[in-house]
Amino acid sequence: MRLAKYCLKKLHKFLVLFFWLFFDNSYCQSLNNFILKEAYVHEGGSYVLSSSGSPEDLIYNSDTLLTKSEFGTYCSGYTFYLLFNALKENGWLEGYSKSDLKRMQKEWYGNTKASAETQCLFVIKKEKLGRKIEWEEAEPGDFVQFWRNNKSGHSVIFLGWERDSVGVISGLKYRSSQTTTDGIGDRLEAIGSGPKEISRYRLYIARLEKSEETFSENPFSDQKN
Repeated sequence: MRLAKYCLKKLHKFLVLFFWLFFDNSYCQSLNNFILKEAYVHEGGSYVLSSSGSPEDLIYNSDTLLTKSEFGTYCSGYTFYLLFNALKENGWLEGYSKSDLKRMQKEWYGNTKASAETQCLFVIKKEKLGRKIEWEEAEPGDFVQFWRNNKSGHSVIFLGWERDSVGVISGLKYRSSQTTTDGIGDRLEAIGSGPKEISRYRLYIARLEKSEETFSENPFSDQKN
């Protein structure tokens, strides 16, 4: 009887580990797909660099974290709205207080010294919500913070790369809120050395991803009953 219980316990762990190793990538893809779906809920709506920048009220546990920006959105507010909804949808906000989320929002907007350069990547890594993504790994639905050579920056959702005739990445296709689309819309920008082009050295990609730490609560540890 004890042997049978032991074998069942080991089989359960094996099946859980198998599922995590072979199907976790599809889970990550579903997160990106959710972000992309949410990204196209809103279109246009004007670009206004004021207020929260969010296209909707962000509410968690009856607390309003951010109020909808009345006259238009801007990039950080738009991408944070997408982050917030993805975390809320997947139950990853449990344990966060309103002050925790306000701190996260401040860092996402680059309003702290530590987060000013990488912003979305800083938050996702610090909160163990995902990881840094190399250029060739990038998938639609990833978060991106980039800076142009004229030192202006942008917070966006990755849609794809533009490549030159020999396959070198020469442009970034993204979705965000900006003046050129009068609010939320898709855009393509060149990557290069021109003053208004995106710097190759200051482009940061982050992905929401269920880490082993997040998943390994209980299944991989031997627990005594």
